[in-house]
Formats: sequence, C-alpha cells, structure tokens
Amino acid sequence: MDRILIGNLMGTGYFLGYQIIGLLLSFFIWKKENYIVRILLGSVFGSLMLQWMPAIFSFGMGFNKESHIVAIIFAAVVAGGICFGVWKKSEAPEAVVRKRTWKELFLEHGYLLLILPVFVFFILLLSNHTIPYAGDGSIHTGQATYGDMNMHLAFISSIAKQGIFPPEYSMLPGVKLSYPFLCDMISSSVYLFGSSLRLAYNLPMIFAILQVMAGVMLLAKEVLKSSGKAMLAWMFFFFNGGFGIYYFVKGASKDTTVFTRIFTEFYQTPTNFLDGNIRWTNIIVDMLLPQRATLFGWAVLIPALYVLYRAIFLKQRSYFVVAAVMAGCLPMIHTHSFLAMGLVCAMWLIYSMRTELNAEWKKKESHIELWVLFGFFLLMCSLDVVRGAVKVPENVYLGIGLAGVLAVGIACIVFVVRGYRNQESRYMVINWGILLGIVLLLALPQLITWTFRQAQGEQFVRGYFNWANLNDTYLGFYAKNIGIVWFLSIVALIFTRSRNYFIVSPSFFIWFVAELIVFQPNVYDNNKILYIGYLFLCLLTADYLVEIVKKFSNKALQSAILAVVLVISSISAVLTMGREYVSDYQLYTAEGLAMCKYIEENTEPTDVILTDTRHNNEVVSLTGRNIVCGSSSFLYYHGLDYQTQEHDVARMYQNPEEQELFDKYDVKYIYLSDSERYNYSITDEEAFLEHFKVVHQEGSVVLYRRITR
Repeated sequence: MDRILIGNLMGTGYFLGYQIIGLLLSFFIWKKENYIVRILLGSVFGSLMLQWMPAIFSFGMGFNKESHIVAIIFAAVVAGGICFGVWKKSEAPEAVVRKRTWKELFLEHGYLLLILPVFVFFILLLSNHTIPYAGDGSIHTGQATYGDMNMHLAFISSIAKQGIFPPEYSMLPGVKLSYPFLCDMISSSVYLFGSSLRLAYNLPMIFAILQVMAGVMLLAKEVLKSSGKAMLAWMFFFFNGGFGIYYFVKGASKDTTVFTRIFTEFYQTPTNFLDGNIRWTNIIVDMLLPQRATLFGWAVLIPALYVLYRAIFLKQRSYFVVAAVMAGCLPMIHTHSFLAMGLVCAMWLIYSMRTELNAEWKKKESHIELWVLFGFFLLMCSLDVVRGAVKVPENVYLGIGLAGVLAVGIACIVFVVRGYRNQESRYMVINWGILLGIVLLLALPQLITWTFRQAQGEQFVRGYFNWANLNDTYLGFYAKNIGIVWFLSIVALIFTRSRNYFIVSPSFFIWFVAELIVFQPNVYDNNKILYIGYLFLCLLTADYLVEIVKKFSNKALQSAILAVVLVISSISAVLTMGREYVSDYQLYTAEGLAMCKYIEENTEPTDVILTDTRHNNEVVSLTGRNIVCGSSSFLYYHGLDYQTQEHDVARMYQNPEEQELFDKYDVKYIYLSDSERYNYSITDEEAFLEHFKVVHQEGSVVLYRRITR
C-alpha cells in the first residue's frame, strides 16, 4: 500500500478520534438537547481537544507521535471518566419519547439544509486552491489564498517536521512563534502521522467551516425564534456585500471589460475594490477561506455565543461553564475572537443584570437605545469632520476608546454589586463570576506566555479612527460597503425596543472599540472584530424585516420583497465568489517542487537554507525547514524585528565570500532559483563555488551545500 495512503489514513484516523471523543462527551452530557446541537458541540470540543491536548503534552515531550499518542489516550480516559460519572449520577430512566417522522424532523431542522450548497462551494474552493498540481507539475492557487496560505503552510510543516515546542518561526529562526498557532497546529498533528500536506491543511478546515455555518444558524434560530428569520440572517451574514457592484455596472454599456475584469483582474471585485473605497470583503472567500485563525476562532466563538445565550436568557446555568471553557481556549486559536467574546460578554452582563433587577424592564418601551444610537453616530461623524480639518493625534482616539471601555467596565461593576446585594439576582452574579474565573484560569497563561509579549511593540494597541475608510464620509463609507443591510439595521435600531437590547448592545460596543482602537500592526485586521458586530446587525435586520413584511397580507408580495432585498444584499458577494472560483495563479514552479522533495529527503528538519524573502517561498512553506528571513508581508504584521536578517540575506547572496554571516545564521544550504537571481542581481554563480558545492539541480533551480573545512 502506498506510504502516503497509509499516512492519510493514520492522520485522518487521529483527527476523527478526537471528533468521536467530543461527540461521546456531548451525547452523554447534553442528553436533553436535540441531535444537531449535540453534534455541533461535540465536534467543536473534539477540535478543541485536538488543538490543546497535544500542546499540553508537547511542552515536556516535544511535538512528536509519542506526545500525541499519550494526549489522545489521556483525552479518551478523561472523557470516559466524565461519561461514566454522568451515567452513574443519572436518575430514573428517561421517559420514552415518541419517534418523530421524517416530515416532522424536516419541519424542525430543514432550515439547516441552506448550509449545504455553500458548504459544497467552500469544499470546491479548498480543493482547487490548496496544493493542486497542474499538468506541468507546478502548483496553482486562487486569488484569496495566494498570500496567507504560504504562511500557514510554513507553520504547519515546520511544527510537524521540527518537533520544537513551543514552536519557533521557521521564517525567522530563534524567535518564538507568537502568532495564534493552534489554528495551524491542528493540521500539524494530522501531518505528523504521515498524511499529505494537502489533506492535513484541508481536513480540519472542512469541519471548522461546518462549525461556523451551523453555529451562526443555530444562534440565529435561538435568538430570533424563527427558522425563516434565521435563514435570512444567515444569508445576510455569509453573502455580505454592499453596493460595490455599482462601480462595475455603471460603465459596462460602453466598455464591457469594466464588468468582466471582476473575473480576470487581481482583487477587482465588488466587495474588495480599493479604487472605489470598497473594503467590506466577503466573509466566505476573503475571510474564512484564506484566514485560518479567523475560521478556527469563529468555529469556537460562535458556538460559544450560542451556549452563552442559552445560559443567560434561557436560564440554563450549567452552560456558563461550557461557554467559559470555550472562551478560555481562544487566545492562541484566534486572539481577535477572544477579544470579541469579551466585548459581547460585557454588554450581555449589563443586560442580564438589568433584567434580573427589574423583570418588567424588558417588556417596556424605552428610548435609551435610540439615544445611544444617536450619540454613537454623532461622535463618529464629529470625529470624521475634525479629522478632515486637523490632524488628530492617535492618542486622542485611543483615549476616547479607552474611556468608553472604562465606562462599560464601571457599569458592569455597578450592576454586579447591585445584583449581588439583591437576593433574587445573586445567583446570576455568581454564574458570571464562575465564567470569569474559568476564563482567566485558562486564558491568562496563554496571554502572558505569547500574546502580551507580541503586543509590546509600538504597532500594537494604538489609536486610529474609522478602520479602513480612505476618503469617504463616515456614514457614506458604511452605506456603500455594507449596503442595504446597513440601511435596514439603522431603521431597525431606531424602532427597536428594550427587549432587543441584547442584540443591539454588543454590536454598538464592538463597533465603538474597533473604530477607535487598533489591536495589531495592520489596521485593516480590525474587521475580524467588526464582523462579529455585523453578525448582530444581521440578526436584528432579519428580525425587523420579516416583521415589516408580515404586515402585507399578500404572500406573493411578501416573497417578492424578501427576494429583492436578498438579491440587492448578495449580488456583490455572489460575483466575488464566482471570481474566486475561477481565479488561478501559479504559486510554486515544478522545478521548485522537485527541489523541495529533494530537500525533504536529504536534509535535516532544523537545517537553515538561504533563500530570498518572497512570500510564496516553496522551501519554507512545503519542507518545514528554516530560512534566514521570510517575507516582510508576514513578519511586519506580526510585529517582529526582521530588518537585519532581511539585509543580511541580500549581502550573503551578493557576497558569498563573507562567511561570517553564514556562520552567524548557521546556513548550511543556498537555494538559487530565478527569483533569487533576479532579486539580488546575481549574474556570476562561480563565486558560490569557493565555499559551496552543488548537491542537486532541477532545471534552473540549484541547491548548494556549504563546504565544511
């Protein structure tokens, strides 16, 4: 049997082993939940265990098969003990439940079928974007994955091949990997058992996208109490697209290339068009497909929000612990998701305590949300006007943002104190305290060990206003970027009632914070927080739109209105998705791939190979070996100091006689392809032969080994 086939089976088996453990836990613990909820939570916890159990044992044993075997045995024993304990404590046999017909099951869960076609589309994108070999032996990819996928492949392959834990940057050796690496380490675990890199990359993503899609649908159904509203909100969220289509349609009658360039040019889509200041990228193809941290973060965050909602608003107090465990595991999966969870928790705490202290409040009409809405837009528009007139220091924006966070924090403390003094609401305060305690216990070690160290640079946590807006007014920017959902959400917010405050408040707070405070070097990455605020706007908009449409007695008219709104809201997204499906760019050459195979078979995993710093570097991405310096497009946005190494790479290529530099970085091999020849103006390769010898050649790609003396 083929070695790769055996490796694929072993890697898949190891991954599915954790899924089975998670499902067993779920089916034992949540016996009263329906099958869909149990499957979702079981799958999420299976993925969480695969991300964390090997990590825990790798601290002492290294990242290897032995630590993974011990980890899965430990997970199985602990899960078995929990299941046995739950079984022993179970009371009298459960009442016999009438078996429901297929028709009844379809009426109850049929709305989930909306996920299927989008899920299949995502699988197709994964298939033709992730290491597919072309007829000439090269590897091609799509538009969205042409960049970040190279970085994720480097993390996956280096963690698995080198076995160092905590892992280090293979594109900047000696520097601890501070990026939330568990989103990639889950694939490293599959790759470790001999699977192909393609399978290791794709398999966990298939489960993660289902967890995200199902999580959004279940959250929407639970909040909105209607499968129709849930489906509408789901469509708004995943088919997000504004009025960017305008820029391509307006001149199409005179020049057809204006429209067709959507499908032929690089990032000329209706949801990502810089010339028109269109920056609200599509969630499916521009966020979840290329950005693994966001995908795996949301795969935990959104089910955690569903669980937390059940704990707060349905009084299912045991779910506080479940939500806390999920949130506490987030920092090294996706730090932005952890931050978003904290912002949502703050607003839901205020709402829940306010409701506990005054049960009649949520039934009354209140204008407080309208005043908050008015104040929010007044502040943002005022800052927009001021910014256009004078240069506002970043610290001013940071101060305003922190003042808002402080105000919310004080409000949380006030409500907690009042709630604890009240006998009827004290139990809710205790539950929030349990959640906070568990989250801190799990998250603080991650934050101290990795996140805080990375965020010490000047590029992190600073003031900035209006995220990615380049030249539009504040309201105009979002009106054309988010489109009809933006207008409908504003109307819905104006006419909302206090009972909808739990939907409105997280969106407001997230938007306020993300518009004034930047949490990473790349300002644009604040969208990873903003999209969670947008999710709540989608819920509110779907709820309000359906209620308005119901006022029309004609069913055909109702359907027509909903159809028109959906077409307007999703046309830009559909075109963007179509563009992504047909996009095709060469990522690695056939000669480079052949050389990578030689490197894997004939060099040590920790050997340092000198290459150039291009982002699509096949050596660092596919072999798991170290290079002296990777692409600045990755390293800069991680807040790393790489300029010296970048400069030294050029010096070593241009002056190979300077052997002290090769000693400094412990370089054993030189990789020379047309890219290095062009980038460093190498015309005379004879200079390398004084200190290096050719060990392998694939066409124009040459691998030199340093001569030891």
